[in-house]
Amino acid sequence: MDKLKRGIHIDFHTMPGIYDFNRDFDAKEFAKRLSDAHVTIINMFAQCNLGFSYYPTKAGVPYPSMKGDMFGSILKECHEKNIRVVAYMSICLNHDASRRNYNWCKVDAEGRIIRNDRTANFFRTNCLNSSYHDYIFETIKEVCAYDIDGLFLDNMLRDACYCNKCCEDMVAQGIDITDAGAVAGFAYKVLRNAAEEVRAILPEGKLLYLNGFNYDEVDDLEYHIEVECLPSGGWGYDYFIPRASYARNLQKDVLYMTGRFQASWGDFGGLKSKASIEHDVYDALCQGVQYSIGDHMHPAENLEKDMYEMIGGIYGRTMLYEKYTDDAKYQSDIGIIINKQTYGGNQPGIARMLSEAKYSFEIIHEWMDIDKFKLIILPDHTFVDENLAKKLKAYVGNGGKIFSSGSSGTNANGFIMNEWSDFIDYEGADGSTCSYYKTYKQIDEADMKYAMYNQAILMTAKDKTDSRAEYIKPYFNRRWDGFHGFYYTPPEKLTGQTAVAISKDKTIAHVCFNIFEAYYAKASVFHKNLVKMIIEEMMPNQLIKAPTMPSTSRVTLTGTDKYKLLHVKVTFPEPRGGFDIIEEHVVLSAGRKVYVRGEYRTAKLLPCETPVESVVENGYTIVTLPEITGYDMFLLQ
Repeated sequence: MDKLKRGIHIDFHTMPGIYDFNRDFDAKEFAKRLSDAHVTIINMFAQCNLGFSYYPTKAGVPYPSMKGDMFGSILKECHEKNIRVVAYMSICLNHDASRRNYNWCKVDAEGRIIRNDRTANFFRTNCLNSSYHDYIFETIKEVCAYDIDGLFLDNMLRDACYCNKCCEDMVAQGIDITDAGAVAGFAYKVLRNAAEEVRAILPEGKLLYLNGFNYDEVDDLEYHIEVECLPSGGWGYDYFIPRASYARNLQKDVLYMTGRFQASWGDFGGLKSKASIEHDVYDALCQGVQYSIGDHMHPAENLEKDMYEMIGGIYGRTMLYEKYTDDAKYQSDIGIIINKQTYGGNQPGIARMLSEAKYSFEIIHEWMDIDKFKLIILPDHTFVDENLAKKLKAYVGNGGKIFSSGSSGTNANGFIMNEWSDFIDYEGADGSTCSYYKTYKQIDEADMKYAMYNQAILMTAKDKTDSRAEYIKPYFNRRWDGFHGFYYTPPEKLTGQTAVAISKDKTIAHVCFNIFEAYYAKASVFHKNLVKMIIEEMMPNQLIKAPTMPSTSRVTLTGTDKYKLLHVKVTFPEPRGGFDIIEEHVVLSAGRKVYVRGEYRTAKLLPCETPVESVVENGYTIVTLPEITGYDMFLLQ
């Protein structure tokens, strides 16, 4: 199967009452605009979340004023232009079915069918454990009878259901329906069973994406992952990178599904600047994944001509990179282990910090391969069970290094592994609400006591030479004593306890507080400098060094055994009112230097293959960057 790239995701959720539905629609012109924009694959509406079908369905409900076969004509014309068509269907959000059949709706714990904002879209949802299951699967079979290239099943919603059928089935299975966790587990099982049914219906080799599951929960059923993220409309710019760094370890093909919207889905009149959309595409290239742009087509019109001319300009440039990027894999030094139960919990902080510091990393689960990494990080709350402890022990025995923080690797009795307890005494949870630390070596602009902002444990290095920072308690905890609110809590004194410890062989390091969560909450540069001090002591020969690059830039490496691709992105969002905005590209002046581990004979600016200055020194290739506007890619051979 060809690599997925240059995608478009077209929403078409259409309210009843569009009196001139399809007025200006023409399937040939639709396909031509996509083809002219260099699009290779689309997610195309077959059934929307209002519950209307856009083909002459017998099982479902066609849009009331639709004439002919809208979906079928699009499929035919796109295939003639060599554009793959993945059929979009909304599964657990179907308002027409819900309106006509209340017994098909999910019931929440309070007995409600309708809840939340009734002018939005998620105010009632559908239960796949009801006879709605048979209804929606008949429509799925109808769509699969077309020569589609795959299915994009949206709104695979896992929220619990307390309808009569679900409650009867749970009681019959011995499930306590007052146990919210058990009810959630039953709801997940229903959803997973439905996903397996879909996979059995869809012919082998067809694409499938099940939107609503965690990426690892259905990696045996899916063929690719789409990281949905409209950065300016709710997800934020910190969402994509950790998700991409996780997804690319599960599936070969990963798409960054961004959007053209100023706000969010359904924003018919919103269009981000070209620089903003380019920024998102460049983020995808930096992470070694591909990209898709979301659109919402007007129900009476066709695709916006000018918009697709702009997209065509963006995709036209990225096409020139593809002979290098199609086979390139993301290169990394660091593996960040997150537990299944903390999925998504502390990723944004560590991903942002390490990206700003130009460290290359993957986010992985505890059962994935760790031997390929030079350093493993267990951030803030990572629980180490018996299996992970065995894996980590073998990893250290083979020369690996581990950096942990907060309560990671501990339980109520202390450190779980003797690799930590051999050189650190665990002294329980930190009861302070506002602890401080001071490094022995100055690492910031002031040699002072710095706030932790997010406490975890107390500990003391057995040998003071293993300590890199001391723990400092405050005069008071923040509290009310009947007379004063203790808001002002200055540091009191050194306690002899340790804030940061690194073993003598530099194999293990531990920070006593939740440094990555604290960084995401407070953006404290002294926390980032502390992490940089630890990593550079443990792993001095990291993959990329870019000491003169601004923290707002991103520098990453992808490649093959034959060549490497150096990605340099300098554009970044600016907060403006309630949105983070990119209006124009940032320009980086020429002369900055980036160090890439390895000895490469040549460095060339792509796609023109113009040589740029480079020199090999002490095991690194030092690339002197030209002026960069927004983003550039360099070929190292």
